[in-house]
Amino acid sequence: MKPDGRNLMKKFLALSICTSLAALSLVACDPVREERGYRLDPEQIALVETGVSSKDDVIEKMGSPTSISTFPDAGEAWYYIGKKTEHIAFLEKDIIEQNVIVIHFDQNEVVKEIKKYDKDDRREIEVVERTTPTGGNKLGFFEQIFGNFGRFNTGQ
Repeated sequence: MKPDGRNLMKKFLALSICTSLAALSLVACDPVREERGYRLDPEQIALVETGVSSKDDVIEKMGSPTSISTFPDAGEAWYYIGKKTEHIAFLEKDIIEQNVIVIHFDQNEVVKEIKKYDKDDRREIEVVERTTPTGGNKLGFFEQIFGNFGRFNTGQ
């Protein structure tokens, strides 16, 4: 039996649709990359000198910090934080690169110490699953839905 043009056309159309859908599904799984925070530039950090550079020098060379310490009694610290992540669709983000630069200042606002941390220095923090008890009545489902019927003030 000799194949006719219509059957060949249907097979070609079905094959092209399947190929297009497969290609589209592969492209949709391309990972999303995000870069947030401070972009680490070793040349800029090298310009900041311990015992010489002031806060103004640090701002001029590195820009404003991501965060500033909340305990200035021990000397102020500035944090420059940057992170690169990657994730596919709705999955959890994977940290590709993470950098934290901590610049400690002495009481005269001169750089006392510079510390660098990367992805390997991070620690996971466990979230506490306990709940805080609250006072009052525990209402059931229907009490929550119908509890306000008859309690409305008519405004008189």
